Amino acid sequence: MRLVELRERAGLTQAEVAARMGTAQPNVSRLECLPVREVSQRQLRRYLSALGADLVLVATTSAGDEIALTAP
Repeated sequence: MRLVELRERAGLTQAEVAARMGTAQPNVSRLECLPVREVSQRQLRRYLSALGADLVLVATTSAGDEIALTAP
């Protein structure tokens, strides 16, 4: 799912997300235009936090087990 879709699902505008992130709306627009793989983990965490969401990393073992990795 793209970042813009997550924001729209949260019912927020770019300006509202920017205010919550403490940045300007054009910065949110640029962030949403980037492929997710080019967004830093720090930026992604800030963006998701503004949406009321958390970033969860999941490791998959060779046996197919999924392990959620949490921040300290």
